[in-house]
Amino acid sequence: MSTNQMAGMPNLGTTDESIIAHFSDGLLMQFTDRETIINGLDEPEGIYLIKKGFVKAYSTSKAGNGNLLLIHTVGEFIPLPWALDGAHTTGLFYEAMSDVTVLRASKDELRTAMGKNAWLSQEILKQAVAIITAYTQRIQTLEFRSARGRIIAEILALSERFGERRGKEVLINAPLTHQDIADSINMNRETASRALEQLFQEGLLGQKDHLISILDLPELQEALS
Repeated sequence: MSTNQMAGMPNLGTTDESIIAHFSDGLLMQFTDRETIINGLDEPEGIYLIKKGFVKAYSTSKAGNGNLLLIHTVGEFIPLPWALDGAHTTGLFYEAMSDVTVLRASKDELRTAMGKNAWLSQEILKQAVAIITAYTQRIQTLEFRSARGRIIAEILALSERFGERRGKEVLINAPLTHQDIADSINMNRETASRALEQLFQEGLLGQKDHLISILDLPELQEALS
């Protein structure tokens, strides 16, 4: 992990209506793939705005099994619930899924910025709602009893969040491994891999440059129903 200290945060005078532009004066930090950004056993050192890359939020069981809860990407804050209510969720880790660049500030600075800028408050509220929606979808996914059902439901949920539509095909622009998918649906990797391989063989899923793609979205949706 490397840092570049930049004074003052946030820069609310900008005319660029993007969250990253508002917080461009934060502490610039860089992490490599699989490097821990926030240790779930410690109080966070601040609120992190993702400028580049993907970050996964996960917990671990007493047996040491991973439980992937959410994937965050550019323009999103982590850990947002902690920043908004002050409560620290012990055991919730954040790890880079690729090379990641973030801007860090204190939660007090974030709250001050929100108080001065209604647009920023609205954008952060949208992120909070998106987190709730993602967790709701995850609960619904876990209601499927079969490995196939859970895998399809999770792939469809990921396509809504990270998908790039190309006709019937949807490319999921997130660096997902079979282990990540297994950890997100409470399943061991071997079982998840078998279910995924079956979907590949059926021509419902494909893979391009290590990214999963849905080859026929309507057909995959029909397979779930």
